[in-house]
Amino acid sequence: MTPPPRAALPVPLEEPRFSVLLLQITDAAPHPRIAIGELIDGFGRRGHGALLIVLGAPNILPLPLPGLSMISGLPLLLLALQLALGYPAPWFPEALRRRSFDRTEFRRIAMAIAPRLLRLERVIRPRWPSLTTGLWRQALGLLAVILAVALMLPLPLGNALPGLALALIGLAVLEGDSGAGLAGIVVGAIGLAVTAFASAALAGGAWLALRGLLG
Repeated sequence: MTPPPRAALPVPLEEPRFSVLLLQITDAAPHPRIAIGELIDGFGRRGHGALLIVLGAPNILPLPLPGLSMISGLPLLLLALQLALGYPAPWFPEALRRRSFDRTEFRRIAMAIAPRLLRLERVIRPRWPSLTTGLWRQALGLLAVILAVALMLPLPLGNALPGLALALIGLAVLEGDSGAGLAGIVVGAIGLAVTAFASAALAGGAWLALRGLLG
């Protein structure tokens, strides 16, 4: 007796590149606003790296979005803390999950990010995985915590370098690319130095102004 034919095993589908996934999630949003919770659910297991890119990268772009660093700063800080503590996936309280962006504005951001991501994705690949796993991954998370705090400081143009560093760390975590992680460390160190210098200059100027007023 001939045995029945075996059912064909499903062929695993290749995951779309992040630049494609970002636009897919944006276009699939059913409401006028897109919530952070929708992004977390849409990014799935890639949540930590994906959210670092999505929330960090817009701070680099010349987009007229007032208060962007404050809107993205708190979610970035919580995300970075979880990365530093070794959380396997992002978790946000419901109040932050409901924090939302205008869908049209968010799509504009996604359309600005996607071509740049596409160019980076041609060279980003898994390499030297030690820097993006285990304790090194948590160390990247600790740096991301400091950068998220710097991002929220009200300094003129002070959020561009921390935002870029956070996006590079996000790429490193997302793709397992230690080269991107090293780039994020270098850019982050420069950004923190610039932030410290700008903060000291503002504090010195305020002190001199106060002394002048007091005679």
